[in-house]
Amino acid sequence: MLFEDLFINLSVLIALIFIYLQLRHRMGLETMPAKKAIAIDGFAGGVLGFLLMYFSIQVSTEAIVDLRFIPVMLLLIFLGPPQAMLSAMLIILGRFLLGVNTSALAATILMVILIIGFLAIRKFFSSRQRHATPYQMGFVMIIFSNIVFSIIITVLIQDAVILRDLLPSYWLVSIVGGITAIFFVEYIRKTQYLLMKYEQESTTDFLTGLNNVRQFDAIWNELIRSAVEKDEKLSLLIIDIDHFKTVNDTYGHPVGDKILIELGKVLKSASRSVDIVSRNGGEEFSVILPDCPHEKAIVIAENIRKAVENHKFRVSSSHSITITISIGAATYPETVADTAHIVEKADEYLYKAKRTGRNKVCASY
Repeated sequence: MLFEDLFINLSVLIALIFIYLQLRHRMGLETMPAKKAIAIDGFAGGVLGFLLMYFSIQVSTEAIVDLRFIPVMLLLIFLGPPQAMLSAMLIILGRFLLGVNTSALAATILMVILIIGFLAIRKFFSSRQRHATPYQMGFVMIIFSNIVFSIIITVLIQDAVILRDLLPSYWLVSIVGGITAIFFVEYIRKTQYLLMKYEQESTTDFLTGLNNVRQFDAIWNELIRSAVEKDEKLSLLIIDIDHFKTVNDTYGHPVGDKILIELGKVLKSASRSVDIVSRNGGEEFSVILPDCPHEKAIVIAENIRKAVENHKFRVSSSHSITITISIGAATYPETVADTAHIVEKADEYLYKAKRTGRNKVCASY
């Protein structure tokens, strides 16, 4: 019966960890201000510890046993001391909510010793074994926790029959539970990282870090809809590097890639903060100009063209080159009345710029 109760405690732990990690990912805690993220994580650890106490095992009239140390351990391993310490304090307060007695005092002493010991173990691994895995650090923390727990529970209960059944079961479940919890956190974190990476790569150009053509289409369609609904002007610049094949043939594709990366930075710095810069493929780029009349779009396009022309692109440690770009511009509804033809018109003017000498901006003035 004791082992079954501990197993239920373990099942509750794993289920709640899984649920919280999914919620944490959806809330975007990684991008939140540090203090807010620490408060949320610490509070969540405290709630998890309290719920584990709620599903605890009554081993005597006053003493209860559970796996409340594991949330504190996980926070310390994967996030940091502030989250773990906040969680530990909340767990201590939660224990007194279940009753103010000798067992609650013993639980407080246990948690204080554990958090001090966990911090020391973390510091030891950080300073001596920089490549230590969460499993190594966690295993040492679990063994430390079990030793401290065994001492305190022996002093508290002083019943050989209860201790004979309790301690082996607790040691087994706490070790299995702790390692399983670490595995779940590690696995879910890696899964979420791969998912985020996949989502990012599906919308981001792998080379320049700009929007790729898929993301360009999504943003473009949304801005067209918004421009029509709000009766706003929407401009588009299509940009192509002049004679880029010559650059690749002369200096090699690795240098060509570096130039594309650098060009992306120049385009962003020469555009407005609200403008959307994308790499549409090869040496073709685009800049979407929301709420921008045609005359202003031409000015921005000229600023971009001049910024590129004046920029030094390094091809070796001792040599730099300059490149030029051609730009085609179109604006809804000033030069294109039908939103379906804006990209087509900008493309048309781009090729006009190419045919008439390059290094220029072409548009319907």
